[in-house]
Amino acid sequence: MVRGFRWAYAALAWLFVAGVIYQVLLAGLFLFDPTSSSKAHIDVGYSLSLAPVLILVAGAIGRVGSRLLLWTAALLVLAVVQASLPSLRDGAPFVAALHPVNAMLVFWLAVTIGLRAWTLVREPPAA
Repeated sequence: MVRGFRWAYAALAWLFVAGVIYQVLLAGLFLFDPTSSSKAHIDVGYSLSLAPVLILVAGAIGRVGSRLLLWTAALLVLAVVQASLPSLRDGAPFVAALHPVNAMLVFWLAVTIGLRAWTLVREPPAA
């Protein structure tokens, strides 16, 4: 069961990375395609902001270790911050402008977690 949840942890982490890449595509479509709207980017973004909860649960059940769990908790915090930054556009535009910078941090951390999770699932099972 632990091994299965480790696989789920790795799969969810890489699906999250794919979701972040998709978000960048949606943002690019909104910027460069006049027929596109930001609604898809917003909707996917809100969904992605809660996805690290599933990754965190899979990691806890899969006993991935405290370091990976802390990184995953940090990913959850960054994802929630990411979803809230655009709402600061009117009151604190400089802070809201950190949205793409935070997205790069989210991407980097998600890839790091995915790589560590992949290494973990490739280890032979403990006796």
